Amino acid sequence: MDNASDVAYQVVDALFGPDSGIPWWAWVAPIIAIFAVFLYPVMFPEAAAAEAETDRRLAEFRRERAGKGKSKDTGKKGKKAKK
Repeated sequence: MDNASDVAYQVVDALFGPDSGIPWWAWVAPIIAIFAVFLYPVMFPEAAAAEAETDRRLAEFRRERAGKGKSKDTGKKGKKAKK
């Protein structure tokens, strides 16, 4: 158990410690990128609104297309008509 905790401590020290080969900005950059995704609608409201409208129209188009496809398949296609 002590060996596992020592290895974990050494790994954390190598990644985040003062002697680490990774600069501080390399750890901050991914965090900023993640928050930028969430702040995108706040920073660019017009672009976010346009993107939402495009997504809404695309979903509506897909629903309409799926509805028309089902109505074609429910007919008497391939079946003998009763007389």
